[in-house]
This record gives sequence, structure tokens and C-alpha cells, in this order.
Amino acid sequence: MTVANQARDSLVLPTAEISTSPSSGPVLVQVPVWLWVDDGTWRPVSAQASVPGGSVSVTAAPRTARWSMGDGTTVTCDGPGVPFDLGRDDPAGESPECGHTYRRASVGASQGVYAVRLAVTWTVTWESSEGGGGELDPLVTSTAAELEVVESQGLVESTG
Repeated sequence: MTVANQARDSLVLPTAEISTSPSSGPVLVQVPVWLWVDDGTWRPVSAQASVPGGSVSVTAAPRTARWSMGDGTTVTCDGPGVPFDLGRDDPAGESPECGHTYRRASVGASQGVYAVRLAVTWTVTWESSEGGGGELDPLVTSTAAELEVVESQGLVESTG
């Protein structure tokens, strides 16, 4: 098990980038925000450690994405989410896998933005060249971004 932990400690896990739709400009209150992680970072990663007479292979696989949205809400997704595609998806529609709808503007938040944090939990398994194997403690990677959330104001003019 010590060799498996050494291999686990040598894993270099990618840091997921936070992707949202809309991707630029402010987010509107009451409009669904799509959340996803790039497929390039949502993939298994392996490492090996050798000992006299054998080796241990360790693989970490992303399992869940936990989004802390900055407004007190947490969204947990069992996968990377679905990237928004303007040609396919309705900008006012909800994500089929991972999303959030803000109910309040970020005006009162720190610096006028919500601090969004993403934590990806990785399950870690090991396998010995001699046939043993099992599961190790999970790993977690995290990253953060800021989202400005605003309210859209309507203006009614009298023509009379």
C-alpha cells in the first residue's frame, strides 16, 4: 500500500477550467447559467511506482464536479456538464446536466461579483503487477472564477 500511495502522490492532475454560458459579459438574474468542464481535463490520469520485483499503477478518474456558486448555492454534477452551443441550444434554456439560475444580482457581493468555486473529486484506484489492487482516498482539485450577475431593467414610455 505504501508504493500505491507513492504513485498516488506522483499523479499530476489537470486543473479544470470553469466554463459557463454566457461566457462573456454579465449573467442575468433568472436566466439559466450552463456549467461545464472542458473534456480535455475531464479524463483519467495514471502514474506508476516501481519496487524490486514489480510495480504499482495508480489511476485517478474524475467523478463529480461541485460548484459553489457564490450566492450560497452548491450544485453537484456527476459529470463534466454539457458545453453550450449557440447553434443548438436555447440561450434561455436550462442545461440538461449541470446548471444554476441566480435569483439575486451580485451587487451586494464582494466587489460586485459572485466568487464561483469548482471542486472536482477524483476516485483513485491502484493495481499491482502481482495482481492486487483496490481503492485509495479520493483527490480533489479546485479552481475559482468571478461572475457578475445583474438584473435587466425594463423601461415603459408613454406615447400620449
